[in-house]
Amino acid sequence: MSPAHPVRRRSDAVANRAALLDAAERVLLRDGPAVPLDVVAREAGVGIATLYRNFADREELYAAVTHRSYALVAALAQEAEDSAAPPLDALAGFLDRLLAECRHLALPLLGGPLPEDGGDPLGPRISRSLAAVLKRGVDDGSIRPDATAADLVVTGAMLAPAQLPPEAWGRAARRIAALVLDGLRARSDTVRLPAGLTGTELDRAMTRGGGEAPAY
Repeated sequence: MSPAHPVRRRSDAVANRAALLDAAERVLLRDGPAVPLDVVAREAGVGIATLYRNFADREELYAAVTHRSYALVAALAQEAEDSAAPPLDALAGFLDRLLAECRHLALPLLGGPLPEDGGDPLGPRISRSLAAVLKRGVDDGSIRPDATAADLVVTGAMLAPAQLPPEAWGRAARRIAALVLDGLRARSDTVRLPAGLTGTELDRAMTRGGGEAPAY
């Protein structure tokens, strides 16, 4: 057997696992946590046997999806902590990248145990990184002293799951993020907010079937 064959099999296995996690995110958010696992497998383009080679059961699949989501947020928070940018700019980058990855970030809202990475709970790790950025801002006078990491975590949790069609929600969520960031400022100067949705655009986005009354 050529030495390339085991490498290709490992590469295929990694790709299949990633496809299953991506499919699970889409299907669970679309159809709910009771969706049959064969639906996840079909969405990923693999057989049900491949799913069970990667995940023993539904709980293991959900845990892997949730862990990946938390690990992504932890990495983004660490980037903000390590950034040499001014604290508010570092937090703006964190929220912007969070919104760019929002399709991966809604699954923790389904509940379940807090994921760990090497025994270190990822939730507290996220909070520590964000708290460190906030402290830098408090120390240099750019961020109000009563802002907390929890404020940012809740903001991310509220903005991550799309409440409108993707294009509309991307614009609306970034405007809300900018409002939150402006509210963190310790000084009176403000930033110019990005363009938001008009009332007509919001009505259209929330209308079912394109011509019915708004859904709210």
